[in-house]
Amino acid sequence: MAKLTGFRSVAVTTAVVFAATAALAAGLNAADTIKARHDHFKELGGAAKAIGDQLKSGSPDAAIVKANAAKLAQLGSALPTWFPAGSGPESGVKTRALPLIWSDPAGFSAAAKTLATETAKLNTVAASGNMAGVGAQMQAVGAACGGCHKKFRGPENS
Repeated sequence: MAKLTGFRSVAVTTAVVFAATAALAAGLNAADTIKARHDHFKELGGAAKAIGDQLKSGSPDAAIVKANAAKLAQLGSALPTWFPAGSGPESGVKTRALPLIWSDPAGFSAAAKTLATETAKLNTVAASGNMAGVGAQMQAVGAACGGCHKKFRGPENS
């Protein structure tokens, strides 16, 4: 499958996010919900990596950076919908999502909002074409990711 770029990539990501959100609302089983969540995180990581790779290249392609920043903003704002009740460890399905996500909804919501805010800022900076600003904002996005991972994600072997 050819790589999507620019507007088409954002449109496809938006459609996937909305379809996944609708599926979760419609009551996917825990295994399907957890797999969808895992897939979303892989997409989130892939977009962040694509931006990082561009910044390291010495000559970043602004179109790739912009498309992936938009993807991060879309996914970052949708993240809270990936954790419906019943999709944690109590489901019996292997997941790194810690029970604290559901027992501390205010804390999780605050962490998710931080990610959404930082990815939205990244999208704005990327749209301006300021690659130095993108690099600085990627650090803030990374910190938002790490802050949530430290508190709400279990170890790899859990």
